[in-house]
Amino acid sequence: MRVDLHVHTAFSFDCWMSLEAVMRAVQRNNKVDGIAVIDHNEIEGAKRLAEAAPFLVIVGEEVVTREGEVAGLFLKERVPPGLSLEETVARIKEQEGLVYATHPLARDAPKSMGREALESIIDRVEIIEGFNARIRHKSDNQSAEEIARRHGIAVAAGSDAHLPWEVGRAGIEIAPFSTPQEFLENLRQAQIFGRPHMHHLVCP
Repeated sequence: MRVDLHVHTAFSFDCWMSLEAVMRAVQRNNKVDGIAVIDHNEIEGAKRLAEAAPFLVIVGEEVVTREGEVAGLFLKERVPPGLSLEETVARIKEQEGLVYATHPLARDAPKSMGREALESIIDRVEIIEGFNARIRHKSDNQSAEEIARRHGIAVAAGSDAHLPWEVGRAGIEIAPFSTPQEFLENLRQAQIFGRPHMHHLVCP
């Protein structure tokens, strides 16, 4: 199955895509079988979509910490923004979520955590985003994937969709799963698919 592991909705402060628009985008484009909704500092949209959608929706959150953004997948409760990176990771793990380092080295994403912060939590990160379709510098994606491979961490990909036509432009091809741990195990064997969004020029 194909899953876009980075989608936003109108519950994110920088996105105006309604839950209905996300649902239509997934059903119309036939590019993916499911998505992970990781709104900024919010979980309500993901929970509502998971209840209403006829396709797979992984409930997550992209949290702004004092050291940059980090996401959690398979969350049950919202993690508040503004905490330290360490505390945010701990709160994700307390609810048995998976720690997902989204676009950690992206130069054009001001809230990216950066290499030093990523290395400080590397032993608690389960997933690193090795391909983000909104990243302008191709080498930033490549460097993130290299860190993941070096540390034996599962690699993910996503569109970082903020508009309907972006949904499904990147993701992973993964064997079906029924639990977060099975997802993580299968992710290690998954294949990345996707391409950059057309309005984001790819640089070295």
